[in-house]
Amino acid sequence: MQILRRKAVCDKLGGIDNVTLWRLTRDDPTFPAAVQINKRIVGWIEGELNQWLEHRAASRTKKLPLPAEQHH
Repeated sequence: MQILRRKAVCDKLGGIDNVTLWRLTRDDPTFPAAVQINKRIVGWIEGELNQWLEHRAASRTKKLPLPAEQHH
C-alpha cells in the first residue's frame, strides 16, 4: 500500500494547490479520506485516489452513481 503526502496528491490531481485539495476533502463526500500518519502529517492511499479518479473519468460519459450514493 502506497501512501501519498499532500504535495504528491496535488500533483496527481493535475497540479492543484493546497486550498483546492482542502476544498475537495471538505465538499466532496466521495473523495477518499486522509490517513493520519502522525499528529501533524496526513496522507492518502494511492489506490483509493486511483479508484476515485477512474470513477470520475467513467462518469463523464455515463451517469454512474458515486460510491457514497450506492445503496446496499
